[in-house]
Amino acid sequence: MASHRASHRASRRWFGRGRTRALLATGLLLGVGAVGTSAYWSTGATVTGVQATAGAIHIDLAGAQRVKPETYAWTDLGGNLSTAGGSQAKVIRVRNNSTGAVRFSYDLAASAPNTTFGNALQVTVRKGGSVSGTSCTGGTLVGGAGANLRTYSATVGTISSWSAAPYDDLCVQVTLPAGSGVTGGSTAALTFTFSATQVVS
Repeated sequence: MASHRASHRASRRWFGRGRTRALLATGLLLGVGAVGTSAYWSTGATVTGVQATAGAIHIDLAGAQRVKPETYAWTDLGGNLSTAGGSQAKVIRVRNNSTGAVRFSYDLAASAPNTTFGNALQVTVRKGGSVSGTSCTGGTLVGGAGANLRTYSATVGTISSWSAAPYDDLCVQVTLPAGSGVTGGSTAALTFTFSATQVVS
């Protein structure tokens, strides 16, 4: 039976206005959010002696939306890194909000503009982690610590829609390492993409 996928994208640009813009201009800003569409489908297939059916696969970010199209602005991760060596860390909830009994595996990929700022950024993701100050701690490391954000890609795990807690909490930390050479006033709009594939077993 063919695999089916649903994806969400995360993107947001930061723009200041008036005094706010003047105050933020000296910092190093990163904007993060989520905008995406979801693939709805319902299908079934019969083979000798077995009937395999599927519900509607649906992956949600941060809540139980199941709306189409979906928009999620992850404004709490975006902000001012202030100086090289600064970090921002926040938790995002990834939910299996499928129709029917559906189990999916999902991947996370990240990207940033091909600029001095974008190329310098690093990302650390911890499944089940929590925020401590401006860092992620605990949980299970996904894809390596301090990975280059522009090329980050990792398989996170599986979530079942019938589970008592059909979601994962991912702590995402974005860091601008010391010695990066990035100057004040730099901006970057980051993108995180969550892709789900149904697991048929």
